[in-house]
Amino acid sequence: MNQSGLIDNGQKTVTGYLLERLHQLGVEHVFGIPGDFILPFFQILMDSKIEHIAACNELDCGYAADGYAREKGLAAIAVTYGAGSFCTVNAIAGAYAEKVPLLLISGGPPAANYLTQPTMHHTLPKKYDASINIFSQITAHAKFVSDASSAPAMIDEALEICLRESRPVYLEIPMDVQSQVCESAELSSINYDNVCIESDKASLDKALKMLTDRLSGKENSAILLGQEVSRSGLQDTVVQLVRHANIPVISMFDEKPYYVEHLEQCVGIYQGGCSDPEVNKFVESADTLLFLGVVDSDFNFGGALASLDQKNCVWVFDRKVKAGEITYDNVSIVDLVDGLLSSLPENVGTMESVPRNVFYYRSNDPYDVDSSAKMTSDRLYQRLAHFIKSDDILVADGPAAVNAVQIQLPEGSKYMASSYWAAIGHGFAASLGTCLAAEKDRRVLVLVGDGSFQIGGHELSSMVRYGVTPIIFLVNNKGYTAERLIHDGAFNDVAHWQYHKMCEIFDGVTGSEVFTEDDLETALERADNHKGPGPLLIEIHIDAYDVSYAFKMLSENLR
Repeated sequence: MNQSGLIDNGQKTVTGYLLERLHQLGVEHVFGIPGDFILPFFQILMDSKIEHIAACNELDCGYAADGYAREKGLAAIAVTYGAGSFCTVNAIAGAYAEKVPLLLISGGPPAANYLTQPTMHHTLPKKYDASINIFSQITAHAKFVSDASSAPAMIDEALEICLRESRPVYLEIPMDVQSQVCESAELSSINYDNVCIESDKASLDKALKMLTDRLSGKENSAILLGQEVSRSGLQDTVVQLVRHANIPVISMFDEKPYYVEHLEQCVGIYQGGCSDPEVNKFVESADTLLFLGVVDSDFNFGGALASLDQKNCVWVFDRKVKAGEITYDNVSIVDLVDGLLSSLPENVGTMESVPRNVFYYRSNDPYDVDSSAKMTSDRLYQRLAHFIKSDDILVADGPAAVNAVQIQLPEGSKYMASSYWAAIGHGFAASLGTCLAAEKDRRVLVLVGDGSFQIGGHELSSMVRYGVTPIIFLVNNKGYTAERLIHDGAFNDVAHWQYHKMCEIFDGVTGSEVFTEDDLETALERADNHKGPGPLLIEIHIDAYDVSYAFKMLSENLR
C-alpha cells in the first residue's frame, strides 16, 4: 500500500477515501493530535494532499478548526478515542450552538473489541458506546464506521449532513478499519442536490407574501442580521437586498455582520439595553423587525432586557419563519432572501429620521494622541477603529468581543467571534485556523484578554511553528474583568505573566508593551511592518476596573 492510501491496483483505503473527499470540498488542513487508535489515519494523512496541523491539545485543535471552518466553509479534526475525543467536547458543542460545519474523526480500538469490550486504556469500562452517545448530543450526526464496505456511503452521508445543517458531525473509525480497502469506492462528486436545503414551496410563498406586505410602505422597518446569513454564504445577497429595497439594516452582537456596516442604510449596533439610546429607541419602536438568522439569546439582547413587542418581530432561523403565533416550516433562508430580493419593490424602505452608523468606535471620529495619558479601554478601541484596514480579519476572544462589536468595520474587512457559546480561549486558538484558511497576505488581528489568553496562550508556539503572523492585542487587566463586574472577588484574579515576551520563547519575536497612548502608537507602527517570524504580541496594560460603557451595561444586566 502506498502511503497516500492508494493500493497498487488503484483502490483506496477508508482513510484515503475520506481525505480525498475532504480535499474535494476545499479542506487543505486537518487539525489533530496523534494517539495510538488514530495512528493509521495519520500515517496515510502524511502523504496526502492535506497538511496536518498539530495544535498543542485536542481542545485547541477543535477551536482552530472552528476558526478555519468559519473562513473556509468546512474543517476536519482527527483525534484518538476517549482521552482525545472527549477533550474536544467544548469546541464541538460551541460549533453546534453557532452552526459551524466540522467533521470530528475519532480513531477507535480495533473493531472486534467493540463486541467483547475488554478493559483498555482510553476506554470507559463496558461503555464503548459512550463517545457515540455523548457526541450525538452535540453534533448533527454521530456514527460508528464498523467496516470498510460501508465506509464510503457513511462518509458521504456525514459530509452531506455537515454541509446541509452547517453543524459538526462525528465519525468513529476503529484503527484497523482506517487502513482497510474500500472495495466499491468510486470517487464521484458530492451530491450537492442533497446538501442544499429545499424549501416547501407553499410555506415559502406564504412567508414571502407576509414579509413583502409587512416591509412595504412602512415608516419604521428594519432587518437585523445573525449567524445563519454568513453560514449560508448570503453576505453579498443581503447587501444587494438592503441596497435594492433601501431598508435600514442593523448589526448585532452575535455574529457581527461586518459586511453591512459600511452601508449608508446601516443604523448601527443593537444589543438591547447596551445599545446607544438613539438606536434602542428606533429598534424598539419599529413596525416590523426582520431577525434574519439571529439567535434569540440573552447576550444578543444585552442580558435579556430588550423591550421588544413580539407582534412586530419576524424570526427566520433553522428553516422556520415565525411571526407571532404563525410559523412557516421548511423554509430555506437562502430561498427566502433570494425571494425577497425579487419580490420587494425598489426603494420600498425609507431612511428618513433613521439613525445612521451609530457605533461607539468609528474611523471617521477624530482621534488625537495624548502622549503621556495612560491607556484606557475606550481609547484603545477608538484607536483600533482607525488602525483596522479594509482587508483585515478581526478575531475577538470572549469578553473582548463586547468592545470589538462596537467598532464600525470598514468595507472588505471581516470579523469572527464566538459570541453565543462564548467560551473564553476560543478566539485565540481559533485565530490559528483563521490564519491558515485566510487568503494569502490577509492580515489577522486578534483581540484577547489576559484571562482568556491563559487558557490557550501556548498556541503561540503553533503560530510560530506554522509560520502565521497575526497581530495580537492582549489586554492585561489582571484577571476576569467581565466576572468582576458581575460578582467581584479574588477568585477573578489571574497569575502575572510577561505576555509580550512569550513569543520569543517559541523562537518568534519579542512583542511590545503598552502603558500610554504614545506607547500604543509605537507598537502600531511596528505592527504595520510586522512580517514574523510568528505573531506579534502587543501587551496593553489597563486598570482592572476600567471598562467601556457597553461592557459595563452588559455586565450589570447579567448581574
